Amino acid sequence: MKTGLVYTPIRELGERLRSGRTSPVELTEAFLERLEDLGPKYNSVVTVTRDRADSQARRAEREMESGSYRGPLHGIPYGAKDLLATSGGIPTSWGAAPMRGQTFEHDATVIERLEEAGSILAAKLAMIELAGGAGYRQPHASFTGPPRNPWNPETWTGGSSSGEDR
Repeated sequence: MKTGLVYTPIRELGERLRSGRTSPVELTEAFLERLEDLGPKYNSVVTVTRDRADSQARRAEREMESGSYRGPLHGIPYGAKDLLATSGGIPTSWGAAPMRGQTFEHDATVIERLEEAGSILAAKLAMIELAGGAGYRQPHASFTGPPRNPWNPETWTGGSSSGEDR
C-alpha cells in the first residue's frame, strides 16, 4: 500500500473502497501497522484493536464484494477516544491508570453507530485522565505520557480535545 493513502481524505478512501481499487483489509492493515509503529512514539495509542479490526475489515470486504454497500464510512478504519466504552474485552481506561483493565459488555452508542455504518475500529486513542475533568493543563496527565506533536515532537498536542500546547 502506498504510504500516501494514510493522508488521503476519507471521501477519496471511500471511493477507492467502493470501486475496488483498495480493499478494506488492505487499508485496515496499513493503518494497524502505522498505529503499532508510530502510536508508542507519539504516546497516542492506548490499545490497538487488531482482532476486532481484522474481523470488521474482512466482513466489510465480503459485503462489498457481494455488492452490499453501507455508505461513505463502509470499510474506513478509525480510532476512538479511550473515553468510549467498547465490548469484546477491549479496555476502556478513561485515561486513568487505575482503570487500565476496565472492560464493558457493551459499546458506546457512537461505536455502535460507526459499526452499523461499516467503519472499522482500529484503536483506542490516548487522552488526558478522566477527559481533563480535573482541569489538567500539564503534559503528564495521561498514563501514556504527553501526546507528542508529530510535526514537532518537542511539543505536546494538548489535553483530551483541547488542542496543541507546549
